[in-house]
Amino acid sequence: MYGWRTRIGLIIPHVNMTLEPEINSVLPAGTSAHAARMVIPQLDPEGLRRMAEDSVRAAEQLAELDADVVVFGCTSGSFIEDRAYEADLVRRISETTGCPALSTTGASVHALRTLGVDRIAVATPYDDTINQRLANFFTSEGFDLVSLVGLGLRDRYAQPPLTRRPVSAIAQQSEELVYRLARSAVRPGAQALFISCTNLPTLGIITRLEQDLGYPSSPRTKPPSGTPAGRPALGSSPPRSARSAA
Repeated sequence: MYGWRTRIGLIIPHVNMTLEPEINSVLPAGTSAHAARMVIPQLDPEGLRRMAEDSVRAAEQLAELDADVVVFGCTSGSFIEDRAYEADLVRRISETTGCPALSTTGASVHALRTLGVDRIAVATPYDDTINQRLANFFTSEGFDLVSLVGLGLRDRYAQPPLTRRPVSAIAQQSEELVYRLARSAVRPGAQALFISCTNLPTLGIITRLEQDLGYPSSPRTKPPSGTPAGRPALGSSPPRSARSAA
């Protein structure tokens, strides 16, 4: 039986092509991840709110798994309003599945506080409308956004020969581009780098970013070891230079 140590339920947007392969590549033996998908009509505030309403239907599918934890795996979908909205979303998922739940935004806030930082550089694939919602949420949580840069992505498109039909523009970005995006967000005074969006390919560049920048990069805090409590997804402990910078 897979997941004999820990079973993780994932609730993700139907266009997400990144979170499942990335999380499955780092799960330890005996830990499994199982996804249900919610429909996002379009990547804007109204589309994200409608998607969040669909999360209960997705949670109902995961209820039969007897999971140890369920993750709402859409960062923008959990910061689109205030903390009360995020908490209510997590509560409804937990009640539906009968197990602990968390969101990637809530886990990211927990990770950044665990690292002891309050001044962050932020890199995202979003446009200005979504970025403003992110800024509102993290500012209300007491963080100082030293910088916020985005790719301005929203639409889906085809990229032959990689894709034959329009798929998420965010998922099609290369790790090289994401690395450059992240570096462009760095400013003096930032204690950590937060890269938002579970559909943005980041797993292959996080260690290199931490080494090159000398402080931790929190990639929307995927829980790599199956722990239910928003653990920082930074590989292991932050490097010494990161700890001293924080």
